[in-house]
Amino acid sequence: MDMTRETVAGIIGAVVAVLLQVVLAPALSLFEAVPNFIVAYCVVRAVATPAAAGALVPFFCGLLFDLMGGGPVGAMAFVLVLVTFLASRLYLMLNNDTLFIPVAILLLSIVLAELLYSMIVVACGVGAPFGEAFLYRTLPCMLYDCVIGLLMYPIAIRTMVDRPLGQPGTPVLR
Repeated sequence: MDMTRETVAGIIGAVVAVLLQVVLAPALSLFEAVPNFIVAYCVVRAVATPAAAGALVPFFCGLLFDLMGGGPVGAMAFVLVLVTFLASRLYLMLNNDTLFIPVAILLLSIVLAELLYSMIVVACGVGAPFGEAFLYRTLPCMLYDCVIGLLMYPIAIRTMVDRPLGQPGTPVLR
């Protein structure tokens, strides 16, 4: 395994996202909406470093989320692997060096992840119809995660991406 800056930052970011999910997310809950730092981080990482995104970090982060939460085990792991793969490939195809493309892919991927997860949870028998689950839990969580993702993206670009000297945002040594 090649220990590049992207790899080390990705592992540290995953640990921080899991810790934020355990410690901070319950304190930030509004009614039924709880922020999902793990989903936001995995999607942000897939968009910020699409070539090095991989499936291991989303799988293990999703599995930890499943083991900590009350949903079916493996559901979030499956959703995160699928959505981060799609997000990274879509970014590689559509990247045009503007801010609109990564933000649009980031927001669409978070929405897709929350929708897929809620469909899996409802299909596994949560006891609520999909309309109620979507309106009272999925939609508020989706909006919460989008805001967190938008806050994480500039930090991820600054810390995870290797840039050669002379690129914007890189200090030049004199």
